This record gives sequence, structure tokens and C-alpha cells, in this order.
Amino acid sequence: MSDRANAPEATAEHVPHVLPLRNYLLVWAALLGLTATTVGVSYLDFGDWNIAIALLVASIKAALVAAVFMHLAYDKKFNGVVFLISLVFLVIMLAFTFFDTRTRGAVEQIEGMRPKDYTAPFVDGKPASVPLFEESRRAPEKGSAVPAAAPGPAAPAPASAPAQPTKAP
Repeated sequence: MSDRANAPEATAEHVPHVLPLRNYLLVWAALLGLTATTVGVSYLDFGDWNIAIALLVASIKAALVAAVFMHLAYDKKFNGVVFLISLVFLVIMLAFTFFDTRTRGAVEQIEGMRPKDYTAPFVDGKPASVPLFEESRRAPEKGSAVPAAAPGPAAPAPASAPAQPTKAP
């Protein structure tokens, strides 16, 4: 025997859940009936609701298995609450997926999102005389007719003609 205080033999809480054979046969019959329901529903056309119905039947089957074979029905209530909360989050995540797949392709194409036509600068297979972006930003070479502008604010007006003050009437 074990001398530890937390050994299964030392705790009074651990009680095996022995169920009569009748309970197991009822769960087996319910699982068979739900499986037949799943197969039968798969032959019927409910449109987009086929997946939702199949998931509902599968969830009921999983709850039966968890309650009876995993002994959640006979365990502490906290374990059942954790199981139910996890099912709620599963339903929420499946709902997001379901609503996403139902609305794909239903949105009209946004105007202006089409790719640009890059063949426009070419006329009859020859490039037009439109400078490329890199060429328009290139600094003029030495000796060119167009002087380069100095970076910074604009220069003041020439001082050759002094500004005349305006008289108020």
C-alpha cells in the first residue's frame, strides 16, 4: 500500500460509478438512433443548413458520450460547467466560420480595385514620350539649360523694383 496522503486509497471522495447494463444499452440505442438521423439527414437537401444540422446531432452524441462514458453526469458539477463553457466557445467559433462561409462571394467587387492598365503609354507597340518616374526625378546634368532648383524654401522676390506702399482711400 501507499503511504502518501493523496493516494487514491486514502481519499473518501473517489467512488467508482458502476452503472447498470440498462443505462449503457439506452445510451447505445440513443447513439445508434442519432447516427441513423445523421445518415438520413445527409440524403435530404436543407440547403446551407445541412452542416448545422449535422453538427447539432454530432454535438448531442458527444454530450451523451461525455456524460455517461466520461462520467461527467456523476462527477463534480465544476467539471460539467467547464465542459459546457468549452461547448459554448466551440459554438461561437463555429458560428464565425459558418457566417464567413455563407457570405463569401456575395459582396460586389469594389470599383477602383481593378488592376491598372500599364499598356496605356504604348501606342502601336512603341513607347510614348512620357518620361519614366526615375527620369523625371533625376538631377539635370552639368551644362544643361535648366538649372537645378536649390532645396529649401522659395527665394524672395528680386529687389530691382521696390514695392510701392498702397494708400488707403
